[in-house]
Amino acid sequence: MKGIVSLDKGFYHEARAKGVPPLTYLTDLVKPELPEIKAVEARVLRRFRQADDDSARAQALRQYAYDICGLEKEFAVRGIRCKGPCADTVEKLFVSSNDTPLFPAFLASQIIAGILAASLVPRLAATEVRINSHVAEKITISDTAADRTLKWIGEGADLPKTKISRAEGNITLYKYGRLLEVSYESVRLMHLDILGLFLMRMGMQMGIDETDDAIETLIAGDGTSGSAVTDTDAEVSGVLDYDELVRLNLAFPIGYQMTDAVVNDTNLRTILNMAEFKDPMAGMRFQQTGEFPMPMGAQWHRWTSTGSASFSTDRILAVDNRGALAIFREDTLLEESDRLIDKQLERRAMSEWVGWMKLDNSATQCLDITT
Repeated sequence: MKGIVSLDKGFYHEARAKGVPPLTYLTDLVKPELPEIKAVEARVLRRFRQADDDSARAQALRQYAYDICGLEKEFAVRGIRCKGPCADTVEKLFVSSNDTPLFPAFLASQIIAGILAASLVPRLAATEVRINSHVAEKITISDTAADRTLKWIGEGADLPKTKISRAEGNITLYKYGRLLEVSYESVRLMHLDILGLFLMRMGMQMGIDETDDAIETLIAGDGTSGSAVTDTDAEVSGVLDYDELVRLNLAFPIGYQMTDAVVNDTNLRTILNMAEFKDPMAGMRFQQTGEFPMPMGAQWHRWTSTGSASFSTDRILAVDNRGALAIFREDTLLEESDRLIDKQLERRAMSEWVGWMKLDNSATQCLDITT
């Protein structure tokens, strides 16, 4: 069955030439109607248990919904089922040369879904910047409160001048990549939904890895002077109580707010068992929905990965996600495919260049429980 648009291998080269991710480019070509896009958005938000709000994660999920809308419509028109008990096998995508280019797009859609399911980066980062370089210029505003404060002046007197200076440095982008290798025999008769689950697991690990790097940057800094966080030490070493959470919240200066907190299992268990949150009314969010309560009005995130050396068992990370972290990405996720005929292997390489920058050092605070 013919698709809405005709595709060949040149499709991916066209997308890269325009600087657009292949999935986004496919949807641009298919041109789904707005009601179709909105229906996919609603389903994606429900699937990821995300409120329909203006948060960074909701925006990332809306973009993902748009990206897969064209792919899903192409699958439907071509009679390819990728979900449910009647899901087709991978072999069906290789029956027609016009369907084959959809296979890499399907791989990417499942990996991105896994990244979005596990990564905290959309919740913690304030902005994402696309650049065309392996190095980004770091600019840190180094003005003081005295530089910004209004002054009493006499009539006719000169206004005091404020000079905003900046400290400069560089943020190095690092290459992240993974090679997916599978034999024809293994993948040919595999159902698309089963393959999708394996790919999502890969994406989830990628999301965990990038979150570890983001957490490490937030705590240890981005390599420039003064970017490492200054801990708020517990008053009694090894004791985490409600008052320590209050102190963590108050560590933010005026004008800042603790929007998100990252905590490991041990400390989260202590928090959930505090009398202030065991009360049926206060803890109803956790008891009825499994979602964590929101001490101090922040969104709390359970994090058990040990990939960040600075996020040790005695720390709770708190951020104001409006200005704590920026992500630099060079171009888009690069996807390349290859076939080894002699070994009958299908290989898919995915790589990207990513860098992390602390925007406002006051937007990150840490509670050090064991001092």
